[in-house]
Amino acid sequence: MKNQGINKETESSFWLETSPSTKFPQLKEGLKVDVAILGGGIAGITTATLLKEAGYNVAVIEADRIVKDVTVGTTGKISVSAGYSYIKYKLGKDQAQSYANANMDALDKITEIIRIHDIDCEFHRLPLYIYNESPKLTSKFKREFNLVKELGLPVSFPDDVPLPFKTGPSIKYDNQAQFHPRKYLLSLSDYIDGDGSYIFEKTSFIDVKEGNVKEVVTDHGSIMADNVVIATNTPVYDPDELRNHLHPEGSFVIGLYTNGNFPDGMFIENEPVHTYRTTPTDKGQMIIVAGEHSPVDVKDKNVYYDRLEKYAYQHLDVKSVDYRWSSHDSTTDDDLPIIGETSQKGVYVATGFGFWGMLNGTTAGMVITDLITGKENQYADIFNPLRFTREHMAILKMRSAILNLILFFM
Repeated sequence: MKNQGINKETESSFWLETSPSTKFPQLKEGLKVDVAILGGGIAGITTATLLKEAGYNVAVIEADRIVKDVTVGTTGKISVSAGYSYIKYKLGKDQAQSYANANMDALDKITEIIRIHDIDCEFHRLPLYIYNESPKLTSKFKREFNLVKELGLPVSFPDDVPLPFKTGPSIKYDNQAQFHPRKYLLSLSDYIDGDGSYIFEKTSFIDVKEGNVKEVVTDHGSIMADNVVIATNTPVYDPDELRNHLHPEGSFVIGLYTNGNFPDGMFIENEPVHTYRTTPTDKGQMIIVAGEHSPVDVKDKNVYYDRLEKYAYQHLDVKSVDYRWSSHDSTTDDDLPIIGETSQKGVYVATGFGFWGMLNGTTAGMVITDLITGKENQYADIFNPLRFTREHMAILKMRSAILNLILFFM
């Protein structure tokens, strides 16, 4: 397998390499803000942006540098989620409808933020194709298509997919988008910092001391806040033991160049999962290919990178592989993200984005901002962190068993 331009012993996110570094200060002792936000990824930065727009003083606190780790592990697709049939079977059609609406609202919100803040982040509208290479799954895809059409999503069932290899059935989602996620979020960080709001880097969280005014304790002293948002990938403060409802996985990404052009679209093969999108670079059009989910603690990532590269060479006329990077995220027991107020009043959480962080992280910012500012939010109930009651889990277990039987006989 020919491979040029990359050291196979290193990982390098394209998003990180093609955007400036940050150097915000460490926490200064003795500050008081309206909202302290732990985590400088898309959920934390979006929440801080929306709260500052609403007139709140905020402080984003990041253990490393902002917009790194999981956020730069993404492929940067801004598209509605897949698998609404699974959500319908597990939770009912109303929940599937709410999740579809939340996805579309988040896409609209990103579009609005880019316009209002005049952000140059290579934002581009284009279609998303969810497909499978096996024609045996046509009936399954048609059922999913019929459902998402009923949910009001902009879909069609095309005869073919404009990929340079043969595919089976597909669902086409119109008017989705992609962008450079780090350029987007770094622009927002410039907006957040200043006028009584802050971003602190290289500041590690230690504890939250409860009270009407909360003390967020870090390795560089404390900051006082009326509200605290836990926007780390895995909650660093977890009064409700939400970790028990998170199922972490790793995923792998490569950036490559081909001989010839690639179609203008985003593509997701759903069984097994592989995804494609393009991005402009100084060397021309680069194709970002992702897939090969794994446990998060694998000892040899090269095994998964090699599988992904083999898959790419089998499907594309690859000239060189120039980037490889990895990420991790968590799904939840019911496949919906966890967003909202914990059992501790004034402490909020955003986690469990299920590898759909661009939209779910934006939804988190919208929901938590409404909860803090006292506005009603139509999605607060379905994402409620306290929904994992014994009764809820019993229903999930029963419906999951029924779903497994249905899938077995399909």
